[in-house]
Amino acid sequence: MHSLTGYVIGAAIVLALASLVLLRYLGIKRMPLIVYVIGVTVVWAVILGVVWFIGDPARFSTLVYVCLGFALGMLAMYIAVHVYKS
Repeated sequence: MHSLTGYVIGAAIVLALASLVLLRYLGIKRMPLIVYVIGVTVVWAVILGVVWFIGDPARFSTLVYVCLGFALGMLAMYIAVHVYKS
């Protein structure tokens, strides 16, 4: 893994943890689903952008397939949450 990609992933993890701490500080116990979806989309966009600029086509195409699979899983989760409301 290229060192820049590692830094981007590390920064994304730190930002996610900081946002969770901020939400807990504000008294929000559950994060809304749309915040999770937007956050994951931004992180995937950053990861794919870094791999694109590194210029490794094989790694980029592999990550695109992983990202698309993850997006399909998130779509299924989002639909299930609205269909099976508790």
